[in-house]
Amino acid sequence: MIMFCLTLYFQSGAEIENINYEQYKNLQYNESRSHQLQEFNQKIGPYELEEVIAEILDRNKLAGEKTRIMEIGFGNGRVLMELKKRFPDVEFYGINKEKTLTFYRRESFILTALKFNIMTKEEAENILLPYVVFQDLDFGHKIPYDDNKFDLVFSQGVIPHIRYTFELFNEILRILKKDGLSFHSDVTGVSIFSEGLQISMKEAAMQFRKRGIDVFILDHPQSIRFKKTSLSASFPVTPHQPIPAQTLDLTSELKRPEMSYSLNP
Repeated sequence: MIMFCLTLYFQSGAEIENINYEQYKNLQYNESRSHQLQEFNQKIGPYELEEVIAEILDRNKLAGEKTRIMEIGFGNGRVLMELKKRFPDVEFYGINKEKTLTFYRRESFILTALKFNIMTKEEAENILLPYVVFQDLDFGHKIPYDDNKFDLVFSQGVIPHIRYTFELFNEILRILKKDGLSFHSDVTGVSIFSEGLQISMKEAAMQFRKRGIDVFILDHPQSIRFKKTSLSASFPVTPHQPIPAQTLDLTSELKRPEMSYSLNP
């Protein structure tokens, strides 16, 4: 925890240095990791992320609170920089599983902003860049932030790669403030079971609401929005194969949960 806090300290105060500003012209981004904000908005209709954030920001300003937004699996950071351009007073955070050739440190956000003509060099250098953490969030690994910290957490194209989906959702609930929101697109292959039997999404939603979670399937059938309506809200994770103490070199059988989940009706 101390090292993590130090990491954030140096992220918040680090000078922009040793950046080859011509590098962005030759960067070859993975198209699957180059989502645009417009694409995400199409998937979370009837909502638009900018409108949701604007409402949260206005509410927090009246309460004298900071607004904090996190994207899980932010890829090359294109959406975060689009949002930062629109909302310079909001603190943005991103988590990626690992470093890549095109995104390996916080300053990589600047190259992304230049590559996609989101900001000028001067604009990118004079904003508070989003904070970044590289960590695999599968197998129930914790998100390295305190409880009740974030107003909004979102992801796109991430959930299909998570085996322990509800464990991740519970971590998202933990870090969300009360009444915090979470949007997720491309949710496939996530099934909800009760006593070993698959149940409908309508029945599952009723169970979730009893646990203090409002869950809604959005206009796009593979997109969901849930809301933390109580501090004790949690998704059901039993019966479920226990998370191994060591997650390296697991056999394929150990990597397979005892139950899968599906958010399709």
